[in-house]
Amino acid sequence: MRSNPPRDQRDCFVPRNDNCRVNLLCNSPGFLGECIENILRLCIILRMSTLTPHLRLNPADISPLILTCGDTARAKQISEYLTNVKQVGAWREYHSFTGEYKGLRVSAVSHGVGGAGAAICFEELIRLGARTIIRVGTCGSYLPEIRSGDLLIGTGATREDGTSNILVDVAYPAISDLDITNALREAAQARGDVRFALGVMRSDAAFYHGLTPNPHNYWAEAGAVGIEMELATLLIIASLRRIRAGGIFVADGNPNEEVTDNMSGYDPHRNVVEEAKGKMIEIALEALRKL
Repeated sequence: MRSNPPRDQRDCFVPRNDNCRVNLLCNSPGFLGECIENILRLCIILRMSTLTPHLRLNPADISPLILTCGDTARAKQISEYLTNVKQVGAWREYHSFTGEYKGLRVSAVSHGVGGAGAAICFEELIRLGARTIIRVGTCGSYLPEIRSGDLLIGTGATREDGTSNILVDVAYPAISDLDITNALREAAQARGDVRFALGVMRSDAAFYHGLTPNPHNYWAEAGAVGIEMELATLLIIASLRRIRAGGIFVADGNPNEEVTDNMSGYDPHRNVVEEAKGKMIEIALEALRKL
């Protein structure tokens, strides 16, 4: 019977990439360094094979507790409230950060504008292990007493988002998780420096409505407190996937008070709105601590 050759004569094979393999003699100079280099290269290859297609993340990159927002710059802003923070992803409109808020591991991820792209973000986050998602966004207020820089906490949403109707029949309601809603309310009340209201948000698929009139007054008369674009998508996906979700929003105007219907006077970048975004982020982070 043929015996195995001595160890110093055996070949060690480590994959260098998908197209070639390198033969390393165990007794060659610098073997350990080359071996480590190839192992790291293999780890990169394996990591790439496990990344989600759009967020480009793997489960170790995120916390089960997520703040989401449309704007990549706001995801970066949220990260500035975290310690030991690291940007773990940046692909298309999906920028992701993970760090700690008062010892609690939290991730911030941007989802872009509109339900379809946001749905991709929410689905992949859940597949990665997200169990609580709070959307921190901006909105138009339908309440005359809620002005620019004030806050709205969504208890649910209408389903004109253009995406959730594909996922389940529109007769099924989009409802925020009660624990999240209560935690947001308690965190806002504890501050004493914000004015806010709770109620059903209107999630609309189009910002510019073209030839079709935008029925702002209709929904205000129905009792909706404000308008945004992605909350219904989040709430329906959360319900289907059995996770918790909710939303808090900074008002940046009242479309029922616009002189024209084309939103030509809309300016979401005023100082009063920018300052309120920081307060909203702090409230959402404190809400996560209460859950």
